[in-house]
Amino acid sequence: MYILRPDQFGTPQPRDFRVHSYGGPTQANLVLETLQLGSRRLQDAAAIAEEQGHALAGMGEELLGTAAGCVPHWRVPIFCARLGVSTAQMLTGSRAMEETSEAVERAHESYRDTESLVVHWLGAARHLGQYPAVYPHVLHPEGDRAVADAWARTAAVNLGHSGVLLFTALARRRPALRASSEAGGLVAQAALEKVRRSSRASSQSLDPGARRLAPRRSAQVADYLEAHAEVARHGDFSISSTARSGTRVHRVHIPGLELPEGLAEMDLQDLAEGELDLSAGRGLNSLADAVTNDSSHLQGVIEEALQRSGAQPGDELVISGYSQGGLHALNIAAGGVLARKYRITDVVTVGAPGREGPISPGVRTTSFQDVNDPVPRLMGEQSQLSASRVEIRYEHQAPQGEPGGIFGQSHGYDHNTEAIRRLEADPAAHLDAGAQEHLQELTQQVRGEHRATVYSTQWDAQGTREVEEAVAELAAKLQPGEGELGLGVEGAQDEPVQQR
Repeated sequence: MYILRPDQFGTPQPRDFRVHSYGGPTQANLVLETLQLGSRRLQDAAAIAEEQGHALAGMGEELLGTAAGCVPHWRVPIFCARLGVSTAQMLTGSRAMEETSEAVERAHESYRDTESLVVHWLGAARHLGQYPAVYPHVLHPEGDRAVADAWARTAAVNLGHSGVLLFTALARRRPALRASSEAGGLVAQAALEKVRRSSRASSQSLDPGARRLAPRRSAQVADYLEAHAEVARHGDFSISSTARSGTRVHRVHIPGLELPEGLAEMDLQDLAEGELDLSAGRGLNSLADAVTNDSSHLQGVIEEALQRSGAQPGDELVISGYSQGGLHALNIAAGGVLARKYRITDVVTVGAPGREGPISPGVRTTSFQDVNDPVPRLMGEQSQLSASRVEIRYEHQAPQGEPGGIFGQSHGYDHNTEAIRRLEADPAAHLDAGAQEHLQELTQQVRGEHRATVYSTQWDAQGTREVEEAVAELAAKLQPGEGELGLGVEGAQDEPVQQR
């Protein structure tokens, strides 16, 4: 029998603190967004030209339909001809501007799709490149089990997404694989649609009471995040309001997912029997709101809390979120009742899943995440970068870290706060000039004294019960039965899928 000796494990070495940033005011982003701005102006000009062309055509019809069109004067036919030429030129120019605008939008979309794939594969390659340094930590008795555990969890997620991409590519040419893929998609669509319907039919209400935290002063982003670390223990979100240069600024912080007790011990049988409790304000019901409903329920209760805080339409909002709370923050920045009523200037997320699609213009967005955190990759979506959006990824090994938790120690709030503090200690060593300026502007927004008021929420009993039933039904379909593959294809084919 061959036995590995300790000297063959390799000596575990501390991981260097490394940072990779994407997005921001790069030349490519500035050029693309300038083209997009020109495209919108072309759309406006095309609409005006089309309107003028129709107006000229109407004038011609009116002229020819009256006695003035029958006047025996040699200038009348020339005028009518010129009017017809002008009308044709207007409409042709309008169409040309529309086609140019559409071409710019297609080019921008194609670039962003390519950029998303490149960033994804670069991240996966960098993560795989850590293996020689992580391997000794796995086998050596003195290795850092926490960093090895976090690396393995993220590798499993990356491999899962790679497998999905490969399966999709193969399914395009193989009819059997394509049919299997479509059947699996049908099951997922039916299950997701049930959760979506249940979430939209639910209601989330704000509790009458609130809790005020002790005031904390922040000089950096890490200070601000530390000042809001205890929000999750007391409620579902917090608001701290200050006055600055004659403007009221309201800082909203949204903590992460609150998992039901005993979830780790549950299996599919337990879920199918309805033993999952979704009543928590930041629980899986809130996750359904974020994933399927653009956080409309949460936006409603935050708006109510802002009104209690004395917020007025047009006031400035700064929104921060951790994990699931970061996904809520991105949804809020992308549009909705809060974006229509208030002026959202900054959004900062920590360890949050990606969200497809752009953020509203004028919103500066900063995303922090550890490369060994699986959560930002769980949903397989890559947030769209821009000149006002920066994504900062770091490789951070916490010396006192412990393996454990559902998502590993690299997803921990304290772990990320510590990494951000290390980054802010010497930003010039880790970020380019554009990202440094972006970080400085964010720091100005969160600097100062914060006295947060924490609010709690609750879900209506009927809506919670419907979401629990949808989860139970999905778990039942995933259980293999006699003569079935366990995919629930039969049930999905019999059930109509509502399109929205």
